[in-house]
Amino acid sequence: MFTFVRKSIWPDYLKESGSRRNRKGFTFLELVIVLALFGVILAIALPRLPSLSRRQLETAARKMAGDLRLTRSEAISSGEICKVKFFVYGDCYLLILTEKNQSVHLPEGIHFSGLTTFLTENGVPFVHFNALGRPSGGGTAILQSQDGDERYIIVTPVTGRVRIANEPPQHW
Repeated sequence: MFTFVRKSIWPDYLKESGSRRNRKGFTFLELVIVLALFGVILAIALPRLPSLSRRQLETAARKMAGDLRLTRSEAISSGEICKVKFFVYGDCYLLILTEKNQSVHLPEGIHFSGLTTFLTENGVPFVHFNALGRPSGGGTAILQSQDGDERYIIVTPVTGRVRIANEPPQHW
């Protein structure tokens, strides 16, 4: 029997198996274009992202406001006076609750810039809440980051409302 073998007239490098369509991977030009696009997107988005110190400042301000609200709630629920003492030079504050005391240190790079109108006991500023949730007096704790950004944690004198502001209170 006679077997017919068909031989290709095309050289091996032009055969279908070696064509661009079947190759895996990317060309150098495609990689450069994608990296350039990522660079443009990053250049546009990066200035809009808040700095790390600003995020730490926001976190510290929210933590302090939450702790002040916790102290107020504890005073209301227990029917006893609860306090928060501010140690400005130690960059910490102390929660004096009915069952336990808790010391809270500000994150690294965040410090007290000042306190206004809180009462003092032996030179230590504090605010206490009575059984109705009313504070001993209002005041503002000012936190500052390394970049100079400030957040104001404000305790309203009569109601005991605690809020955070980017600007000083209007009554200053």
